[in-house]
Amino acid sequence: MGLPVVTVEGRMVADPELRFAPNGTAVGKFRIVAQDRRPNDQGVWEDVGDPLWLQVTCFKQLAENCVESLTKGDAVIVVGKLKTEQWETEGGEKRSITVLIANTVGPAINFRTTPHSEQRAQRSSAPAEDQWSTPGVTDQSEDPPF
Repeated sequence: MGLPVVTVEGRMVADPELRFAPNGTAVGKFRIVAQDRRPNDQGVWEDVGDPLWLQVTCFKQLAENCVESLTKGDAVIVVGKLKTEQWETEGGEKRSITVLIANTVGPAINFRTTPHSEQRAQRSSAPAEDQWSTPGVTDQSEDPPF
């Protein structure tokens, strides 16, 4: 039996950091906070319950892509496996943290678009050339050409 796989939607609390392991593997780390939100009686959205703070770790190309694509404040969806890391401080205190080892990370676009979407919208606002037209033919029939 392996580690549990979870999907967490949260908000980046800092920019992701990129480091390299001694063998050259890229390792990315960032923290997210997830909290349920609901509209109150006046229709204003409020945080409900306790926040869940998670350290996210990702590797290789995913780590590099996260550093290039995500910044503090971004809403993200992370799919991965939960793992508890434990250590002892110099003072002998035992500590632990829950880490989400990411398999997939993506922007949550429930309430806004991504820069990639905005670039696509700019490209599609320009008149596109009709890929089905034949140069020099001005047939205005509404029948398909096949």
